[in-house]
Amino acid sequence: MQKRIEWIDVSKGVGIILVVLGHTPTPDWLKTFIFAFHMPLFFFLSGLVYHDGKMTFTSFLFKKIKTLLLPYFIFSVLAYLFWVLVERHFTFTGSSDVDPVVPFKGIFYSMPDDYMLTHNPALWFLTCLFLVEMLFFIVKRWGKGRLFIVIAVMVSAALGYLNDQFVGIKLPWNIEVALTAIVFYSAGFLSRNSLREMRDRRTLLPALLLFIAVGFLQTLNVRVDMRANEYGNMAVFYLTSFLGTAGVIFSSFKLEKMKLLQFLGKNSLIILVLHYPVIRMLKAVVYYFTQVSLDETYGSLLWSALYTGMTLLVMVPCIFLLNRYPIVLGRKKCN
Repeated sequence: MQKRIEWIDVSKGVGIILVVLGHTPTPDWLKTFIFAFHMPLFFFLSGLVYHDGKMTFTSFLFKKIKTLLLPYFIFSVLAYLFWVLVERHFTFTGSSDVDPVVPFKGIFYSMPDDYMLTHNPALWFLTCLFLVEMLFFIVKRWGKGRLFIVIAVMVSAALGYLNDQFVGIKLPWNIEVALTAIVFYSAGFLSRNSLREMRDRRTLLPALLLFIAVGFLQTLNVRVDMRANEYGNMAVFYLTSFLGTAGVIFSSFKLEKMKLLQFLGKNSLIILVLHYPVIRMLKAVVYYFTQVSLDETYGSLLWSALYTGMTLLVMVPCIFLLNRYPIVLGRKKCN
């Protein structure tokens, strides 16, 4: 078993907080900032910990089916059942008129279009990451060299750009998004040795400057939505994605001993698959029991922080419960 690296767990912890925060009623400027890099960050971190040993394609395939697709289908079915029985009856979600057959098909298509993932939009990441990992395995084994990986990824990026700018095809499991996501995954894999050498340097000030640069550059672009394959200006998108990712990683070098961030990072999969329904439940509490209009909470930093904090608090017992049954997360049970 690979030893966990603390600063990577912290980076995941920061990233998953941004994911939850971005799905709350966040002010537009903050949501735009978060969406500029938070999903590229997770693809980058996944590439950073890539390991295939001497596995064959078949063994690697089954490993990823277990660790990515098994949790996807388990939690997609659970989220669908919760949506059918509970969530779709919430008038504020805007999905009460959605035909239940549509998100049922979405379980298998894993596409954001036409309300297919209305039961839990965050789950798209797992199927997309599965495709990215399989594609990267093929590229790495076939090419057997860094130069070939770079060339193959550039070709993939070009195809992703052409589709985004001129074709706009939407494919099952977000295949078109994977063409762009593999750029960040490969960058993570290729830069891991360099990052290890940088971790003892002074990186907090550079991290702050990187975030400021992201905020400025993102004003030149539309709000990015990687799930929907919407990037606006691709040059700005890649630049803000890498700058924001670097900012989080540089920050994590100095925050690596923070146990809370480590805890959230280690359990980021659980938070990813559960946070969306939890946020909607919290919205229901606000809407039906506190007499506070959701319009009053939208765009409020205070309410956004409250939703984020409460969601993460609800995650704690869920984490302890699900870690007792690691098979549903595609993990082996620890002795």
